[in-house]
Amino acid sequence: LHIVVDAGNGAGGFFVRDVLEPLGADCSGSQFLEPDGHFPNHIPNPENEEAMRSISEAVVKVGADLGVIFDADCDRAAIVDHSGREINRNRLIALISAILLDKMPGATIVTDSVTSSGLAKFIMEWGGEHYRYKRGYRNVIDEAIRLNEAGINCPLAIETSGHAALRENHFLDDGMYLVTVLICEAMRLKQEGQELSSLIADLQEPIESAEIRMNITQEDFRA
Repeated sequence: LHIVVDAGNGAGGFFVRDVLEPLGADCSGSQFLEPDGHFPNHIPNPENEEAMRSISEAVVKVGADLGVIFDADCDRAAIVDHSGREINRNRLIALISAILLDKMPGATIVTDSVTSSGLAKFIMEWGGEHYRYKRGYRNVIDEAIRLNEAGINCPLAIETSGHAALRENHFLDDGMYLVTVLICEAMRLKQEGQELSSLIADLQEPIESAEIRMNITQEDFRA
């Protein structure tokens, strides 16, 4: 599998040298693997337009099967397919949900509150339950843990930002683990002549989606 990794000059460069290449992956075209806290190339953020454009262009340039991008400490991630199509936010949640629900029909997927109605429909059509919860990746993870303790089969807690925690990985907030699961599935599908993005072909996309963050200037912001 030809995988281009963009570590954004954060901590994730070792994923190429110590994980993918020793397993036989072609990682030619990977970029910004050396840590640099000034982040000279782009913000290491899988939600940032410039960062996603950078990895998309890198994948298309070398004709890779898949592109992977991490944030600075690798607890968030996103991917792009061979055409450079971004798979982050709702698409990323749909993709990992499809993989898990194929193995565990009826499972509950916990997300934050800003996911799309199309995603809810997608999870339902794959035989799962979509459980929206309040924002904050720790909130989402804690709720997933609570549901499992209550006897509800919940293998995934994931925030739209790309924070993802899988039960099989002890609900650690680990974008690198998420990406590894996706790469394994991409390899399996390639052997069958299929592509990873085919799993989300039926995802209904929002007509538009924008996130607006307002700065709170009051000194006593909690009040």
